[in-house]
Amino acid sequence: MPAMIVHPNYQRRGIGSRLLAEVCSLIDEAGQDVYLESSPRGMKLYSNAGFDKIGEIDLLDGTYVLGCMLRKGGSTL
Repeated sequence: MPAMIVHPNYQRRGIGSRLLAEVCSLIDEAGQDVYLESSPRGMKLYSNAGFDKIGEIDLLDGTYVLGCMLRKGGSTL
């Protein structure tokens, strides 16, 4: 499964947003829906890119929660 990670030294500079915008553009051209699981810190990034939270996965007896997110094909940034 592909992952998108920005090195901590380069986070909070818009790099993740630009990478995600490019990927979403390609996905929109293909008219595909996209599902992903996000860390709590990534939820805002994906929400801003048109992903909707559709559920959660509790890990480590609920001490860590992944957000399940969906972006419908053709969404715009």
